[in-house]
Amino acid sequence: MHELDGSDAAPSQARRLVRKSLTAWKAPAECIDDTLVIVSELTTNAVRHTTSKRISLQLIGRPGEIEVAVRDSGPRPQIPLVPSDPARWSPNGRGLGIVQTLAARWGAEPEPGSGLRVWAVLKREGPA
Repeated sequence: MHELDGSDAAPSQARRLVRKSLTAWKAPAECIDDTLVIVSELTTNAVRHTTSKRISLQLIGRPGEIEVAVRDSGPRPQIPLVPSDPARWSPNGRGLGIVQTLAARWGAEPEPGSGLRVWAVLKREGPA
């Protein structure tokens, strides 16, 4: 588990940490690229849509898949997280649609207090 400041620097910090871990795990390049896009989207959402001072990043490697999760301290959104069509042109609001497209599965779970844990699982080939 990695702790990041809830600032605009968090997405780039998250990408660096994930790239380092996945490279050490010998994950395929395409899997690394897709995971970096997802972690960037999830971390950006936590920064933009919450008042969290700290954001937690979790990366779990399992045989055949990688899970990435971002936790914030809230407040949770008042409406359910629903991805929009990533093909629709819009300067904002396409992040969860991109996550849904790249991930094998994804979801969001309430955290104690008012926080949220948003996670995505990607399929991968190669060593665990």
